[in-house]
Amino acid sequence: MIVLVCGLLLTLLVTPALIWAAHNFGLLDHPNERKHHQGAIPLVGGLAMFFAIAVSASWFLADSDIFWGLFASVSIIVVVGFLDDRSSLSVRRRFLAQGIAALIMVLFAGARLTSLGDLFGFGPVALGVMAVPFTVFAVVGMANALNLSDGMDGLAGGLALIATAFVATAAHFTGREVTFIALLILAGALMGFLCFNIRLPWQHRAKVFMGDSGSLMLGFLLAWAVIRVTQTERNGLPPAAALWFFAIPLWDTVSLMLRRMIEGKSPFHPGRDHLHHILSRAGYTDSQVVNFILLAAVAFGLVGLVGWRWDVPDAVLLYGFLALFALYFAGVRHAWKLMRLIKFLYRHN
Repeated sequence: MIVLVCGLLLTLLVTPALIWAAHNFGLLDHPNERKHHQGAIPLVGGLAMFFAIAVSASWFLADSDIFWGLFASVSIIVVVGFLDDRSSLSVRRRFLAQGIAALIMVLFAGARLTSLGDLFGFGPVALGVMAVPFTVFAVVGMANALNLSDGMDGLAGGLALIATAFVATAAHFTGREVTFIALLILAGALMGFLCFNIRLPWQHRAKVFMGDSGSLMLGFLLAWAVIRVTQTERNGLPPAAALWFFAIPLWDTVSLMLRRMIEGKSPFHPGRDHLHHILSRAGYTDSQVVNFILLAAVAFGLVGLVGWRWDVPDAVLLYGFLALFALYFAGVRHAWKLMRLIKFLYRHN
């Protein structure tokens, strides 16, 4: 527990100093046509969490053989996110740097996807020579999925904390001590960040945003951790069960990319068509939207965890995940028609 407290306290201590620095050096997020928050908000939450995680890990994990590889790869991700927050890097440069960081993680931080489990009911799916490129793809995808969910106060941080709790539980059950300690540090840092980011009775709006440096780092670390707990010989977490821990960010990211491609747009085209935007335009307050999505994330995470502990076949977990994604995709694709119908019925009752 002292590990978690260390991450929490360090984040609480360093965040006010970084908020002051952000106002003095112009690292602020201003409202625009896509961002409707009030006022200029410091983009230093990710830097605060990185500081807390790095210091805590150097104290508790420095003797681990994966420490320097993980530190180097995460540092690259944070630097890239920071530069993107400052000057909006091109998509090509962002993905190139993320791919290099993921490759370092695969080679030097003990996280490589070699098997996807018994996905189809015919035996384990081994990746063989595709293990490294597939792992790099998966890590970059996970990092960006969480990055794209960062759209309301407390949303990305809350989703990351929920996923951290589920992956940490799996790390405990599978005996991954180093991964478990790293996740406790991450949980503490997230709790400290959320103290400044969520809306509370005495805090009506976020005082700090995590920025791309934070959201990419969180997705990157969670990808590393979940690979570690799925690729273990001791009752490893099936990758199909792990998907449920990240259901909301994955479904939202994949569905909006598919919708944009169907509309003839780039899948990386910015817009306000995420799940939280849809629910907000349906008339729900930001707090209601965030609470609903976080509760859904807990429910889906429990499906994965309980399914694993009850030995539900991997294929059942995978097909169930894909079936719900299909329903989700159909729902968000026709969300505007559904909202118009609801508003019409409401006005005529």
